[in-house]
Amino acid sequence: MNDRAACLSLLVVSGIMFTSATSVAADDAEVPGTARTIEAVHAPRLPEPWLVRVETGFVGMRDASFGIPKPETGVTLARDLTPRFSVEMTGAVRELGSDDQRSWSLLAVGRWAVLQSASGHALTIAGGPFLELDNPVHGTIPLAHTELAYVYRAPWGMSFLVGAGVNVALASSPYVKPPSRCPRESVGDAFVFCLDLGPPAAELHAGDPDIHLRMAAGWRF
Repeated sequence: MNDRAACLSLLVVSGIMFTSATSVAADDAEVPGTARTIEAVHAPRLPEPWLVRVETGFVGMRDASFGIPKPETGVTLARDLTPRFSVEMTGAVRELGSDDQRSWSLLAVGRWAVLQSASGHALTIAGGPFLELDNPVHGTIPLAHTELAYVYRAPWGMSFLVGAGVNVALASSPYVKPPSRCPRESVGDAFVFCLDLGPPAAELHAGDPDIHLRMAAGWRF
């Protein structure tokens, strides 16, 4: 008896579901474009999801006098995954015109639009791994990058970015600052004045932060 009741209930529920589905299909057939509208809601297609940007900026790596950030130039490829979230990959070179000071870097971030307007203006936050390659002082160092940036996307396809962030070292550099050249003790009774500014570079340890400034312009497609 229980089995018969279960089968009967299943048949009733199946009939109701089939009737409902048939009714919805009939309604969709009567209203042109309904099925296409429903499909678009479930699988939206982002307009112009790809972006290529040319970047310029300044990156501090404690490899210059007084810790002054050095200029950097790069190219970014980005892809929108949702209207507010995108992923980006940037390859860049620092000190492009100097054979002795040149280094390379790779940056991968996820970018989230915290505030976004219909006219294309957005305040974004971004974060991800940053890898400094072949730095003349510190070698290859992994870092973590965080950033706050203003982004504007023009209706005709252009995109602009201005941002400031911090790179935090995830490992220590093998570079060790050499000892001071000034004598630690006085020579006899004579007063010796010595001012040693030290080398232009400074040690870089895990957890040390440095500034990262970015300006970019690109095209969406």
